Amino acid sequence: MPEYQAYVIGDDGHIKQRIDLVCVDDNAAKERAGQLVYDHAIELWESDRKISTFPPDPLKTDTTTGWINSELRPPK
Repeated sequence: MPEYQAYVIGDDGHIKQRIDLVCVDDNAAKERAGQLVYDHAIELWESDRKISTFPPDPLKTDTTTGWINSELRPPK
């Protein structure tokens, strides 16, 4: 089975972490990489071939989460 690399991209555009994936094909790798998206972009590669970029989920960023949490708190 093909080996893929999912790279967590920091706010500065540099790689923060690499996650190795073994998947049946590109579609399965895309599905798994998409599940890794949280508050940073994910780039999916197979060796030197870039397959896709998954942008961060705006509803899961620290800023948005903090705003949502503050809106949900009862007034003092």
